[in-house]
Amino acid sequence: MESYLKGRGYKEPIESDSSSFQGFLEGQKSSTPVEKKDESLEKPKDKKIIYQEEGCPKVEVVSEEGRPTSIIIHLPDGRLLEIDCHY
Repeated sequence: MESYLKGRGYKEPIESDSSSFQGFLEGQKSSTPVEKKDESLEKPKDKKIIYQEEGCPKVEVVSEEGRPTSIIIHLPDGRLLEIDCHY
């Protein structure tokens, strides 16, 4: 029985054995090496709690060189909501 899509630009898949399968990213080399951050070279971060009250989320600001870089909100159920600040 012929395929419904025959003659409409559809090409039947080529059957091959599964041992020749190669993933999309396999065999490809990265053009740029991944740069690892050196923790000792990072700028010192200053954490300051700006709001803390019984039964409410705690709000903390993380700063580098006097500029806020992120706001961390500690939710009552233990989750963290982190907001990055980019200038």
